[in-house]
Amino acid sequence: MDVARNSHPAALPFLFLTEMWERFGFYVVQGLLVLYMTEYFGFSDNESYTILGIFSALVYISPLGGGFIANKILGFKTAVIWGGLFLILGYALLALPYAKALLFPALSIIIVGNGLVKPNVSSLLGTQYTIDNPRRESGFTIFYIGINIGALLAGFSSGYIKDAYGWRVSFGLASIGLIVGLLTFLWGLKYIKDTQKNLATPFSSKCLLFIACLFAAVALSFLLKISSLTNWLLPCVGVILFAWLILLTFKQKGTDRQRMLVLTVLIISSIIFWALFLQLFNSANLYIDRLVDKHFLGMRLTTTVFYASESVFIILLGPIFAFLWHLLAHYDKNPSPVSKFVLGILFAGLGFAVLAMSTLYQNADGLISPWWIFSAYLLITIGELLLSPIGLSAVTMLAPPQLMGIMMGVWFVGTGFGGLVAGWIAKLSSVPQGTQTTIEKLVIYHHAFLDYAYLAFFVAFLLFLVQIGLKKLIENE
Repeated sequence: MDVARNSHPAALPFLFLTEMWERFGFYVVQGLLVLYMTEYFGFSDNESYTILGIFSALVYISPLGGGFIANKILGFKTAVIWGGLFLILGYALLALPYAKALLFPALSIIIVGNGLVKPNVSSLLGTQYTIDNPRRESGFTIFYIGINIGALLAGFSSGYIKDAYGWRVSFGLASIGLIVGLLTFLWGLKYIKDTQKNLATPFSSKCLLFIACLFAAVALSFLLKISSLTNWLLPCVGVILFAWLILLTFKQKGTDRQRMLVLTVLIISSIIFWALFLQLFNSANLYIDRLVDKHFLGMRLTTTVFYASESVFIILLGPIFAFLWHLLAHYDKNPSPVSKFVLGILFAGLGFAVLAMSTLYQNADGLISPWWIFSAYLLITIGELLLSPIGLSAVTMLAPPQLMGIMMGVWFVGTGFGGLVAGWIAKLSSVPQGTQTTIEKLVIYHHAFLDYAYLAFFVAFLLFLVQIGLKKLIENE
């Protein structure tokens, strides 16, 4: 028996921990940002959703550039190290005084750092497995658990720390998390196989690239400030990227073209899932902060604990799903990626249907029981496990080797446009300033959550129809 083909690589725990700490820092900021803008700066719901939507979009679009840079210039390992340094700086800026003046520069540096780290840790993991290793998909699910341990630690710590010590200490904690993550990655370098030994970029070119990254951060800072420009610029970029992706797909030959076609369908359908999922940090976050009872089993919860509960479900269910996919693959019964995506989007819709129902049941204090939120987030978690780790694995399995880094970037671009759409649809839940009664607020959230559920059901049905045309193609792979 080929042991290497049937085992996890030695690099997995180091990449797991690197991603865990990187996600810890990110989710500290992501979980607090809309609350920070509405409560600390006094921004309206619409303004906050717009900024968060654009930030989320750019955070996830930036891996396209980061994947290209890693593929062609720096290599995966160096790109991760550079990105870690940018993230440490960005989170540290949020923790400094003069927060409003530093808000957009800090967010722009985080975008650059995320672009360099996010696609390349995942791509590195993909290169550690042989293409026929049956543990690849379960390995990515384990890796995904690391992401959610980071989110869990962020959600359970940042809210309490913010309440006890203020916003700045919470953001400083994010920077410390990135320092730990980068040190972990450096420690594990000797265990990570290098598949890019042919890259030999001159030092002068790396210096110019570093300066270009700094200029990119400055440009992104202006884009975040001028939301009206970004709101039409990003959709135009999306159309161009979509056309480029179609051309790239049809430029491939034979099996590569077929696999790229399937991957393109997965990426496009994922946009709607992420637009819904990211409501956990947009509309659902403010809903919980304003209208949900924070007392649970004798404990006083913070708003950020609720999004962290989704990570608890991931950690509990992740090993079960990893074992399930491995078992089904062993018996050649593993559902196609498209089938899993259909179910993933359907479960997201069910989660928002539960949130819509929750608005109809107030307790004696006029608040919503936290059990409704946990039930909804359990359903959304199942949807996430059916879609996100499967998507990461599909990129490394379906993309041609010479395009893997770029296509991993395209996968995160899809998430980015999901973030942009999340900002748009979150405005369905905007509570106008001056709205006083709880009933008025609940009605607004009820209609918004119901609309999100309808959107999910429609897209799941549409993808099911698409699957009929792709089913034979996928089964032949």
